[in-house]
Amino acid sequence: MGAHRLHEVLAKIDSACAAGRLPIVVFDLDSTLFTTAPRNLKILQAYAHAHGVRWPGLAEVVARLSCDDMGWNIHEDLRRFGVSDQALLDEVKAFWFERFFTDEWLLVDEPVPGAPEFALACHARGALLYYLTGRHVGGMEIGTVRSLRQCGFPFWRGRCVLHLKPSFEMGDAAFKDDAVHDIRSYKGEIVATFENEPGNANMFSRAFPEALHFLLDTIHSPGAPAPDAKLVHIDDFRHG
Repeated sequence: MGAHRLHEVLAKIDSACAAGRLPIVVFDLDSTLFTTAPRNLKILQAYAHAHGVRWPGLAEVVARLSCDDMGWNIHEDLRRFGVSDQALLDEVKAFWFERFFTDEWLLVDEPVPGAPEFALACHARGALLYYLTGRHVGGMEIGTVRSLRQCGFPFWRGRCVLHLKPSFEMGDAAFKDDAVHDIRSYKGEIVATFENEPGNANMFSRAFPEALHFLLDTIHSPGAPAPDAKLVHIDDFRHG
């Protein structure tokens, strides 16, 4: 794995600052800086508490689940534990959808190990932190800021940008493609990008070939393209 290359990011920040350039580090949020597993699990637990009496055995299944059992979506998580009733799965999906993309439930997320400390180290050395997320304006901005601060990420200190989707409906790929133009507008040196989605990481690698591009081996969407060979794979941000 490439955890040792996180030190290289810090060195590149120092070099950019010494040369009078603004170093920029781009961070995705969900499944990159934050794990959403606690959010998914808490929503499942809330559903089981409120409606479990209508579905025999559901409460027992949910009680056995931990954050380690949470994958890309809760429906497949439940299927792996033997839940097959489609009516139940549809109802759980609707319950989840009403909550997952809201300010309140964002506060359940936990940081990926080492993420706040690494972001602080980058910022302390002079980097601009560009938080780029598929979370949307009009329902997730307040919770996102509170979650960043609650988990110890730099925010109210200058040199921090939070870029959310302007609407829920906008596709992630199109949004992040547009964001490349905004990142370039700072006229700085793109030092590194961090993503969990191979498609987005590949896009950053093409857009900023001189930067280091890290792929978090957490979870990603089904059917994601193969990651470019140049990407640096890491499990978390612990770098010694």
